[in-house]
Amino acid sequence: MDDLDDLLTGAKAVSMPPSDALLARVLADAAQVQAGFVTVRPAVARAGWFAQLAGVFGGIGSLAGVATAAVVGLFFGFVQPDGIGAVADMWAEAAVVQVDLMPQLDVLLAEE
Repeated sequence: MDDLDDLLTGAKAVSMPPSDALLARVLADAAQVQAGFVTVRPAVARAGWFAQLAGVFGGIGSLAGVATAAVVGLFFGFVQPDGIGAVADMWAEAAVVQVDLMPQLDVLLAEE
């Protein structure tokens, strides 16, 4: 086994560069093979901004759900129907106190 190790160590120490004729044949063969690979790629249409947005949310169905929830949230935030207060009073044991976090415009314009 030591003879084989000595032989491989000696072979590793000697560097034999390839001849110029071999390199020329390899490069000529590579050029011939690469000439057969030239193809024209079809143009890929990019998705529009709406399709990209739908992809962020997981598809058009998920985007529709998020949009619906946003519209309903805005509606309940601005309109504040009385029925919501009644439902809250029914669930809670005591009366629910409502705080007006968005005062009307005339309150903001009033001078004190």
